[in-house]
Amino acid sequence: MTGIADEILMLQYAQGDVQAFSELYYRHKNSLYRYFLRQTATPELAEELYQDVWNKLIKASPSYQAESKFSTWLYRIAHNELIDHYRRHASEKKVFSASIEQVQEKGQAHSVRHHCNREVHNNDNDEQGIEDVKAGFLADKNQPNVDDELESKQQAVQLKWCLQQLPREQKEAFLLKHESGFTLNEIAQLVGETSENIKSRIRYSINKLKHCVKHNMGKFYE
Repeated sequence: MTGIADEILMLQYAQGDVQAFSELYYRHKNSLYRYFLRQTATPELAEELYQDVWNKLIKASPSYQAESKFSTWLYRIAHNELIDHYRRHASEKKVFSASIEQVQEKGQAHSVRHHCNREVHNNDNDEQGIEDVKAGFLADKNQPNVDDELESKQQAVQLKWCLQQLPREQKEAFLLKHESGFTLNEIAQLVGETSENIKSRIRYSINKLKHCVKHNMGKFYE
């Protein structure tokens, strides 16, 4: 089934082909889990939301129509699940929407650094994901000379920490583009925004990441 398009597989699953579902799950499980892990920074919560999305996909399968890319449809479900979570936990939403200006004290930064070090060391899937983010981040033509700043695993940890400081909507747009590989139009479609708004969110996120990387370098190496 490796050569069959996602949309065809989903239509086959809607007709009862369980093997088609298994192939879809295999193709998208890692990237979908990373999507929730980046947004929540909590493995347990990411796993819960991740499982909820697959359950909703199963329930929605009889009515599935291949009107857009399967991945766009899947991540629209994921986005809505995330929004529902924030609405259920309004106090948590404030934490996830913390601005980049609220830089942690040195001791807190070290604590985050050590936590992320363990995650990078023990989670190959997540490490590959952050490598994809680094590649996308460095691909920006307006980016100054930050190649040396983002080469090592320690620097990848720093980028992960900086990502968590972004406002939720900017972080989501940035990661959907640079980690998940969606186009601006696809992101706009799955989150229900205009392409121009998505473009602005990504531009702001890149500027804030550059600022964070530049001004917090020492906290990760002292």
